[in-house]
Amino acid sequence: MRIQFEIRERLSDIVDEILHSEKWLTVVKEDIPGKMLVTVRDRHYDSEASVEIYAHEINIKTAWSSYTYRLFAKGSNVWCEYNGAYRGLLEQNLLPTITPKESLLDSEVLDSSLYGHERKKLRQYAEDNVKLKNFRRENFNENRSGIAPFDHPRRVYDEFIKEDYVMPSSK
Repeated sequence: MRIQFEIRERLSDIVDEILHSEKWLTVVKEDIPGKMLVTVRDRHYDSEASVEIYAHEINIKTAWSSYTYRLFAKGSNVWCEYNGAYRGLLEQNLLPTITPKESLLDSEVLDSSLYGHERKKLRQYAEDNVKLKNFRRENFNENRSGIAPFDHPRRVYDEFIKEDYVMPSSK
């Protein structure tokens, strides 16, 4: 699934968090004018993510799943483009703070295994994803205990997808 959404953070704050976070160890691999290559490593588990930092863009790639996050300036706003599994959206431990400005449910899924290049809202994608998982359970003797915990990304669902959730001010 590939999706783009506007975020609240500024690129400079994200770079600062990547380079100085207490959540992980940061190793600068290369620092040349206009480009910095960084690896962030989990302090407790054998996992890491690679980060490319440019003047107007940051690219993050997770090591285990190879999900990618492209954070980029578009005018005076900052956007995030995620390319990976639905259940992985904003679930990685080695991510800087990424806060969607609007409800993620209203964001368009640009490409996906469910729809190809047909654009649909994340709300529709989430509903169809659950229907597909239920169909597999019913027809292929998969776990029939209801909705599995991996069907919805916890962070996305709990913090952003609730339609009655009021996002606290960042100030």
